[in-house]
Amino acid sequence: MNTIACFGDSLIEGFPFSPENSWIAQVKKNTGIRMLNHGICGECCDDIKDRLIWRPLPKEVTHVLFEGGMNDIIQGCPLTFSIEQIKLAKQFCDEQNAAFCLVLPWLCGAEELNHLIERLREAMKKEFENKCYLLDFEPMLLTKKHRMEWFIWDGVHPKSETYEALGNFASPLLETWIKEK
Repeated sequence: MNTIACFGDSLIEGFPFSPENSWIAQVKKNTGIRMLNHGICGECCDDIKDRLIWRPLPKEVTHVLFEGGMNDIIQGCPLTFSIEQIKLAKQFCDEQNAAFCLVLPWLCGAEELNHLIERLREAMKKEFENKCYLLDFEPMLLTKKHRMEWFIWDGVHPKSETYEALGNFASPLLETWIKEK
């Protein structure tokens, strides 16, 4: 059975809810794919990369999903530093023969962050396109006229129904990704 180890920040963990209400849990529910939730609130790309490298991957892990960058933006990390951390995470996965998926950060309801998110998204695409699987939720999130309807009061974290919608959107994409490896 294929297993995806999911490393990231609060957007993997499912904050402000529990991991059982995350988009990762919804993918598992929809597909039966074993999804390991290693999301921790507040982590930047270097923290996520360090946990990935320091935590031995179980033998059944065939795929690694990496979602990070929002905290890097909020904490003012240089863009080049964040990209370098993701490159090191991908390199580690390559060495472990684990397929790597990078989740692109999505634009949010906190409009003041969106120009920085766009910059990070473009840098990620430039660096990782055709080098790993890129999972992009923007096509789904663009379906609402008012983006804030997807998020809780902070404009960054999804509502519970948004996490469910994210999982429903990602399910067929991740199923296809697993079949391709």
